[in-house]
Amino acid sequence: MDSGGSCEDRHAPLMDSLCGTEQVEQASRLLEPGRQSAASDFSSHIVAAQAIELTQPRSSSIREPLAASGGGDTASENGSEPASDLFAQVDSLIKPVSATMLLVVGLVGVLNSSPVSGSFSNMMVYEEKEEDSTSTKLAGSVENAAIFIALIVGVTTLLFLLYKFHCTKLIYAWLITSVGMLLASFGGLVAYMLIVHLDIAMDSVSGTFLLWNFAAVGVRVVFWPSPPILKQTYLVIVSVLLAWSLTKLPDWTTWSILAAVSVWDLIAVLTPHGPLKGLVEESQRRNEPIPGLVYEADDVKLGLGDFVFYSVLIGRAMLHDVTTVVTCFVAILMGLGTTLLLLAIYQKALPALPISIGLGMVFYFLTAYLVTPMVEMLNEQVFSSDSETLSPDSHLVFST
Repeated sequence: MDSGGSCEDRHAPLMDSLCGTEQVEQASRLLEPGRQSAASDFSSHIVAAQAIELTQPRSSSIREPLAASGGGDTASENGSEPASDLFAQVDSLIKPVSATMLLVVGLVGVLNSSPVSGSFSNMMVYEEKEEDSTSTKLAGSVENAAIFIALIVGVTTLLFLLYKFHCTKLIYAWLITSVGMLLASFGGLVAYMLIVHLDIAMDSVSGTFLLWNFAAVGVRVVFWPSPPILKQTYLVIVSVLLAWSLTKLPDWTTWSILAAVSVWDLIAVLTPHGPLKGLVEESQRRNEPIPGLVYEADDVKLGLGDFVFYSVLIGRAMLHDVTTVVTCFVAILMGLGTTLLLLAIYQKALPALPISIGLGMVFYFLTAYLVTPMVEMLNEQVFSSDSETLSPDSHLVFST
C-alpha cells in the first residue's frame, strides 16, 4: 500500500499531477536517489540463495483512487472522464501484468526440466514427496506457508521500524543491494540456462561483462530518475525472475502460500492495525514517500508482490496444461479489473491479491480436474466413433 502524493485529485501521471510551485519544488526533491517516490507495497523477506540475499516483494495493494476525492465538480463537467480514466488505468496495468505472466509461462515451458540450485525450496521445512499421504502433504504445506508468512511479517515490521526511526538510507541500501543481487544471481542463472538450452556460443568474459552491466543498469534505473519505460521494463524483469524461482516450490506448498499471502494482503492493507496501514499513516504524517518497489502507470500503483504471485499461479498452471494456463490467465485479469472497479467505488487503497488469486485458484482446479478430463473423455469418444465409422466394413458398405 503506497503513500499518496499531495495532489491525489488529478488523473494525470505522477509528475504531471504535481500542481503549483510548491509541488514542483517537492517533485525536484523527490527525484533525489534517497527520496524517490515509491510504494510501501513492496515489503520484502530475505532468502539465502547461494549465499546471496534476495528481497521478496510482498503484500502490495492497488492505490491512487481512479477519481479523486473532492473532484466531483470536474466529474460533473465531464461525465465520461471517470469511465475513460477507469479504462485507461485498467489497460495500463493489464499490459505489464500480462507481459510478466506470459514471460513466466515461457520460462517454465522452456526451463521446466532444469533444476534450480539454491531456490526458495531451501527455506521450506517440509520437503514434499510423491509418496506422502494427502494429510501429510496438507499439514506440511501449511507449515511451510506459515513460515513464509512469518518471514514476511517480520520483514514488514522491520521495514516499519526502520522508517519510523528515520532510517530511510538504510532501507534504500537494503533494497538496492537485494535488487542488484537478484538481477545478478537469478538473472545470470536464467541467462546461463537459456544459453545452454538454445546452444548459443558465448565465452565467460563476455557473459560476465553483459551480466554486470545488466545488473548495474537495472539498479540505476529502478532507484534513480530514468525513462519510465526502462524502469517499468526492469520492474517486470525483477518480477519474472522471482516468480519463476517460486514456481520451483512443491505443488501443495505453492497453493498454501498463495492462499496465505492473499489472506495476509487483506490483513496488512485493510485492518486498523495492519503493518502496511501503519506504515502509510506514518508516511502521511511526515508528508514524505516510503521506500519500496512499485509499478506505477496512469496514477495507479501496483506492488511487485502482486506481479510475482499472479505469475506464480500462472507458472503452476503451465506445469499442468495450456488450457489451464488460459483459464487462469483470464481469471487473474478479471480479478484485477474487479479490484480496480472497487477502487473507483470505495476511493481507498485495496489489496490486489485476494480477488485475482481467489479466482485464479478456483479456475485452476475447475479446469485441471473437471474441464480438462471431461474434454479428454469427449475427445476419446469422438476418435473412437470416427474409427468405427472409417472401419473397412463401413467402407465396403458405402462402396456398394
